[in-house]
Amino acid sequence: MFQDIFVDFKEWVDIYIVYLKEIHPADEWYIGGDEISLCYRQPKSMEERKAIVKDLKEYAPFCTIPFLIDKMDNNFNKVYDAVPERLYVLENKKFKYVGGPGPFGFVPEELRQFLTKRYKPHLLDIKTGLSIPPSQ
Repeated sequence: MFQDIFVDFKEWVDIYIVYLKEIHPADEWYIGGDEISLCYRQPKSMEERKAIVKDLKEYAPFCTIPFLIDKMDNNFNKVYDAVPERLYVLENKKFKYVGGPGPFGFVPEELRQFLTKRYKPHLLDIKTGLSIPPSQ
């Protein structure tokens, strides 16, 4: 779904995935996993963060959304309160949309609604104001 939003609106806005510190690292707050989960130790260098992002790209090759990586001082997270996950939209180098913090405030459909109202209002249902789902 998030990839679809990126494809549908990349003409109007810049959408990024910002890799932050590990939320449940194997060496700090490991909560278990399953056979498909990736689990890493908390990165101690930018090279380790870059390696994790490389793994994420290989794990999800269908995702063409560009990644940014927070610096080791976690400044992006400190300034924008992004942990554990959050949706942002940049337009002309400014934040135009900031979603709620995840996991419960991480709602891609709200992002789609925001973008549709702003850039594709002709796709809104007149009665409800909600996006008309793309045809399958």
